Amino acid sequence: MIPGLRGRRRLTAWLIVGLLVAIVVVATVVFIFVGRPPQYPDPPPGWKIISPACMVYALAEQGDYIWAGGPCGIYFIDRRTGDLLAVPDGGRPSMYYVNDIAVDSDNVLWIAHRAGLTRYDGSSWHTFTKADGLLAGAVLSVLEDRDGALWIGTESGVTRYDGTSWQTFTTEDGLAVPSVYVIFQDSDGVLWFGSFELNQGGVSRYDGVSWTSYSIENGLHHNTVNDIIEDSNGVLWFATGYTTAGGASWFDGGEWGTLTRDDGLAGNKVRSVFEDDQGRLWFGSEYDGTAITDGANWRIITPWDGTAGWEAMEILQDSEGVLWMGTESGVSRIESVDIVPPTGNGTPTPQP
Repeated sequence: MIPGLRGRRRLTAWLIVGLLVAIVVVATVVFIFVGRPPQYPDPPPGWKIISPACMVYALAEQGDYIWAGGPCGIYFIDRRTGDLLAVPDGGRPSMYYVNDIAVDSDNVLWIAHRAGLTRYDGSSWHTFTKADGLLAGAVLSVLEDRDGALWIGTESGVTRYDGTSWQTFTTEDGLAVPSVYVIFQDSDGVLWFGSFELNQGGVSRYDGVSWTSYSIENGLHHNTVNDIIEDSNGVLWFATGYTTAGGASWFDGGEWGTLTRDDGLAGNKVRSVFEDDQGRLWFGSEYDGTAITDGANWRIITPWDGTAGWEAMEILQDSEGVLWMGTESGVSRIESVDIVPPTGNGTPTPQP
């Protein structure tokens, strides 16, 4: 052996070991002081965090239970206790990327997910796919209209199913873009379809005869529409945005307007919008918590206040007035919440 080579090899080996030890030490320090999740306080009385193994962005009430869904599948929750229960079997299919859940007027459960539309009547499960009449692609949304027909949004359009026949609508018929992420029917019976395609499309309106589309050119704040509701005053609200851009747009039938973070929202990308039984509006952001307003005051709630996560992807109020919030870190069950003005009399809300 060449003189000195063995020593150099030993030195190199020790240098490698030392480098590995240093990496482990640095990684540990970073995890402890930077990467460790914050220790949020316990939820206040009447609030409960229910933590499935994955994020939750779909909720529905059925009798004494709450159904919740997300990328990892479907969850079954006792509505009164908030306890996670075993999902009924009976031949239940595998369901991942659950995008929407609806309970129809016959108390039948419908689950929109990546592989199709699954029906559960309380005893058996059945999944509808393209072979049955659906359009191709993942099922993104489902709604029962006032006539009892189902409207099913997919990646390539929307399908109407009346229990017997299937009818499809695409961009050729008037949809703004192929994918239909949210479906809503207003008090006049008009259907609204929100897109989830980046920076294009907006929202489409269908009155049963003709189609009309709205985008940022018409007054919508952002072309990605995440949620739609109608408040007790008949004003339509559209949760819009992508990444950090967006806002809560409203439409009163003639005029458009938008609320943003400057007006009191927790963040500009609005993931969900909801009106509770007290007439308060809830706006769930993508990253910054949930803003609640009674029209005069604002309050923002986050995990520091007791919610399960920062992103409210779905908000539901059950038949007993309990509020449910699907987040990136599970479900929040909230029996009551007060709006506490941050300063003085609170922040005034621009009214449509």
